[in-house]
Amino acid sequence: MLYKIEGGIDLSFIRKVANSDLLSSVMDIPEPLKNKKVEILVLPYEDPIKEDAKDQKPVRVRGLLEKYKDKTLQAQEAGAWARAVVDKHEDSRC
Repeated sequence: MLYKIEGGIDLSFIRKVANSDLLSSVMDIPEPLKNKKVEILVLPYEDPIKEDAKDQKPVRVRGLLEKYKDKTLQAQEAGAWARAVVDKHEDSRC
């Protein structure tokens, strides 16, 4: 049966009483609950982290590392990856 809570908040849920053996194929049932009637509640899941993230303004990181820039190294950095690959694999056979 589907229940709805009145008062502006849409919180629909399902409540059912059943034997815990029905759930054993879906989840691990603790020993004290095996072979007993249990109450099953199905509620909508809302991730509070995602909800909080929607309210936050995105952080801009452009220029954050500007103070670490070293112009004297920029010429060396231009071909650094290609040189590293050659150095690492020059003795490899295809």
